Amino acid sequence: MAKLFNNIRKKIVADKPSVTRTANYLKYAIGEIVLVVFGILIALSINNWAEAQKEQKTLHNIYAIVAQDLKNDIADINRIIKIFENSKPLFNKVLDGKMTKKDYLKCTECTGIILGFPDLSFDVRGYNLLKNYKNTASGIDSLSVDIVQFYTQQLNEIQINEDLRSEDFSDNYHYWKTTQSWFPDFLIKRKSDGFIDYAVNSQDYKNRVTMAYSMTNRLSKQYKAFSKNAAMLIKRIESRNTN
Repeated sequence: MAKLFNNIRKKIVADKPSVTRTANYLKYAIGEIVLVVFGILIALSINNWAEAQKEQKTLHNIYAIVAQDLKNDIADINRIIKIFENSKPLFNKVLDGKMTKKDYLKCTECTGIILGFPDLSFDVRGYNLLKNYKNTASGIDSLSVDIVQFYTQQLNEIQINEDLRSEDFSDNYHYWKTTQSWFPDFLIKRKSDGFIDYAVNSQDYKNRVTMAYSMTNRLSKQYKAFSKNAAMLIKRIESRNTN
């Protein structure tokens, strides 16, 4: 390319009047500048395209992690909801006052009905990667915005109710520990006669079961909403990553 420009330059300045040579040389110089600028612009375009492709690949990988996280969460949610659904008949029997002492003696899970429930730990690796991802070449991606908004809203609402339920469980422990003489035997599972008398005859116990049932039922509905919206996000992610 340099040799070509040198030959053109020699032809321009050879055997020409001074004014003509100057004008032609200026045309040549301007043309050379235009070509150089054009070459720089092409190089920048290629570089930007390559950077955009690189960032797009990174984003697709993050999306794949998010999709897998959501699938794991849905599986955990289904497991916990199944446990809760299986416990509903017991909750209702207690609340209806139909549990007898014999029922409690035969029911191993009855003693812990208001003292705990399976915890759900959400997989947020992909979400955290997406929050920290800086997409400079391709601009703002609407799917990324929707995913971050989904996690922000859902996790915040669920966490509020999980904290309230945890506080309720802790309150039950504290109340029994500080007020009930049968609590030591009950805690180490030596015998449960005292607890059974309390559960059958005490309105306080029914009140606490009602609260535990209400809070767990509310949380179960939130889990189902999370699962439904997560399934829709998974479809969008998989559609994006296959295109």
